[in-house]
Amino acid sequence: MNERINERILVIDDDPGLAEVLGILLERDGYEVSQAPTRKNALALLEQREFDLVITDLKLPDGTGLDVIAGVRARRPRLPIIMITSYSSMESAIDALRAGASDYVIKPFKNEELLRAISRALSDPRTVRGARPLAIEEYIREVVERFQDSHSEVELARMLGIGRKALWMRRRQWGLKRHRKSVS
Repeated sequence: MNERINERILVIDDDPGLAEVLGILLERDGYEVSQAPTRKNALALLEQREFDLVITDLKLPDGTGLDVIAGVRARRPRLPIIMITSYSSMESAIDALRAGASDYVIKPFKNEELLRAISRALSDPRTVRGARPLAIEEYIREVVERFQDSHSEVELARMLGIGRKALWMRRRQWGLKRHRKSVS
């Protein structure tokens, strides 16, 4: 078990099997875990207890993960939030990041992938100290790195609200190259 300072994570997912598996994984890694199956239950728990991180599913019985993000931001503006979903699209990822999610993880994910996202979110000085909001350039780079291989330049530029030339210049400056999958 890793040495942790009892970091508390709230897992919001209406799938009891997945919530239990996440709980076991996180507890084995040294986290204290609470679970909520709905947005309403989660926001009530946030009123009662302090948490260091929230992990929420996108689709919930009484709303969406975006509703959770809005509710969390109203109560705890700097609390890091990770969105998990099997309904992945570029639009939902961008919406989650714009709403204030620290990260976006697509199911099914590898345990190490989720644990890395948690570690990044908990160690990010912007969330821990509340220094500044996500800078637009960092946001653009994160979206481009995640989706450049699965979406066209036009789609990326449109979703980011920038021109294709501006997107091309940033990718070139950052040394990001597309790795297209071969079509059979």
